[in-house]
Amino acid sequence: MKFSVIIPTMWFANTFLSFLESLVNCQYVGEIIIINNNVDLTPKDDILSHKKIRLLAQDGNIFVNPAWNLGVKESKFNNITICNDDLVFAPDK
Repeated sequence: MKFSVIIPTMWFANTFLSFLESLVNCQYVGEIIIINNNVDLTPKDDILSHKKIRLLAQDGNIFVNPAWNLGVKESKFNNITICNDDLVFAPDK
């Protein structure tokens, strides 16, 4: 069973990139959809070019609920996890 993980971000959370690393290494995560609500602060990091990650750039902050809705609409998998960029949890749980 694979999951789509949907995460809106403004790139303020310090732990977000390391959390992405754990997500891409999880066997249950099929894709990570990042709703990029702050294109100007997008970090230059290799993890963002990982094959599991889809970065959806927005013209401005569309806020959390609309971002989650966009992610659900764009997801490839029926199983969906919605979260925020400042959450950290073990992806296999």
